[in-house]
Amino acid sequence: MAFKKSEDPFYQLFRDFAEEIVETCDDYVKLVDGYPETITMIPGMKLHESRGDAHVRKIMKELYTSFITPFDRDDISNLALRMDDIIDYMESASVGLDLFNMSASRVEACQLARLTRAAVEDLRIMVDHLPDYKKDLIVREKAIAVGEIEDQATDVYEQGLRLLYHDEALDEIRRGHIVGWMRVFDRMMDSIAACDAAAGVVRSVIMKSA
Repeated sequence: MAFKKSEDPFYQLFRDFAEEIVETCDDYVKLVDGYPETITMIPGMKLHESRGDAHVRKIMKELYTSFITPFDRDDISNLALRMDDIIDYMESASVGLDLFNMSASRVEACQLARLTRAAVEDLRIMVDHLPDYKKDLIVREKAIAVGEIEDQATDVYEQGLRLLYHDEALDEIRRGHIVGWMRVFDRMMDSIAACDAAAGVVRSVIMKSA
């Protein structure tokens, strides 16, 4: 959706932020899918995290100087912070792969990364249509869809933990991988939960306008 001069500047700021999240997630999926060969991508995730912080600062600066906002000021702040959490947790999960000395990726990790990508795409579409949130049903549909993806991710997460504790290929020397993968899985789930938290802010905005 092209930028319209009549739109409030917050909408474009959120669009730019959503695009940054999508770009971050594309690298996240590649990193997780190809690990450990993709270990050199981890510093790039840190750069994405820094750019996410910059987007938050832009939104907060606009918030501090705006007398009129398109919806509640607290909701604008919360949406920006929850969107930032998405990137923070992707970066944290990526760092965890190296921090906990993972020797290879796992199927469930790849699945969680792809589900994150699906969630951030729905989030991007939701934000793209946000200027018409009172009338555009796509905003509500995508805000709900993100929550449904979180439910799918929970099933993958639980399956991943179950298999970790029944993986006979992990000898006693590598048992530390169980704890490491638990931490990584938790951070991956936190990123998806942050997607739903951001969508939840929008769901709240829609309800307030009803």
